[in-house]
Amino acid sequence: MDNRPGGQGLGSEWGLSLLVAAGGQKWLWDTGKSGLFLDNAQRLGLDLSRIDGLALSHGHYDHVGGLAALIHAGFRGPIVAHPALTRQRFSINASEHKDVGMQAELRALLPGSLQQTTGNRFLAPGLRFVTDIPRLPGRFTATTHLYLDSEASKPDDLPDDAFLLMDTPRGAVVVLGCCHSGLANSLLHAAELANVNKLHAVVGGMHLYSAAQDAQEEVAKVLETLECEIIFPGHCTGDASISFLEQRLPGRVRPLRTGLFFAFS
Repeated sequence: MDNRPGGQGLGSEWGLSLLVAAGGQKWLWDTGKSGLFLDNAQRLGLDLSRIDGLALSHGHYDHVGGLAALIHAGFRGPIVAHPALTRQRFSINASEHKDVGMQAELRALLPGSLQQTTGNRFLAPGLRFVTDIPRLPGRFTATTHLYLDSEASKPDDLPDDAFLLMDTPRGAVVVLGCCHSGLANSLLHAAELANVNKLHAVVGGMHLYSAAQDAQEEVAKVLETLECEIIFPGHCTGDASISFLEQRLPGRVRPLRTGLFFAFS
């Protein structure tokens, strides 16, 4: 599920939820902000109560909000996330003062299921969960106006920001959540972990919807440097930045939408 509708009677909302199959297993990547992803899965003939696990990219409402619906649907598998997932979080600027973290009723569902993970770990053969992403000075990160308290006195650098790294027959594939660590930081770290100098594909949110042009240029440059063949930007990437990437990287950009299916084999 993505912000962009995809037809077939599928719902869309501001959020992200992807089903990832690798190494003979199926893992759900985020749950959107409601149970809408479950309705879509049912329409597509997918039973998410029987998946092997859930991995969460970070603790914002639009990625964890559907957790209760998934558990109520019968899911009892492991939940993998960074220890900072459950922190209180706020988005505060001149026009907004909003609680954007995981709500208390969702945090109460986690004990016993949550496998707190730092660094990186394999979820299945060829599928790795990566967090604690190194951030080099001067590179773009999407953490402006984000705080750990309602008084905006404690900036939130989102250490729980994570991505999935897939080893596929066509090459390394990176699956993003919101990419608060910045795309350059994330992709260069992925390439280092995979011991490659090029990526086959990047999928997911790049958090460029309010980014300045220099951030857009940085993103385009790293995608060029890593010779990324296919880019599926979605969720928080933003229409303007998607258009920018389509112009800079012609033929390589395919905007994400609800119901999209792709195989890297």
